[in-house]
Amino acid sequence: MKENLSGGCFCGDVRYEVSGAPALQVMCFCRDCLSITGTDGYAGYMVKEEDFHLKSGTPNIHEKISIEGRKVIRSFCGTCGSNLWGQTEFGLISIAAGTLDDPEVFQPTMKVFTDHAPHWARIPHALKDA
Repeated sequence: MKENLSGGCFCGDVRYEVSGAPALQVMCFCRDCLSITGTDGYAGYMVKEEDFHLKSGTPNIHEKISIEGRKVIRSFCGTCGSNLWGQTEFGLISIAAGTLDDPEVFQPTMKVFTDHAPHWARIPHALKDA
């Protein structure tokens, strides 16, 4: 894992940095993730809260109760609309992997909520189920 990964939104208004190794790297197919991505799943590069650092900008926040009944706080750019990360009740930040400056760093190891995926979803069957 590279030290001090960085990333941000499409327009560059919001930038972040990650100082630690990922806790999880997951492909999620829950209905919430389908909605926020507008496609068949979410690539989540999950890090501990203390390893995530907002470097510039102020993201807009949206709070929602997940399909599992847990509060999720999602951050997105108010200028370009990029979905950036979600914050969980478990002390993790789930960064949208496509917002990493080097998205090749994302190496998913598991998949979740595949039973919620649409029939046309590209589910990586080689990944283990959570």
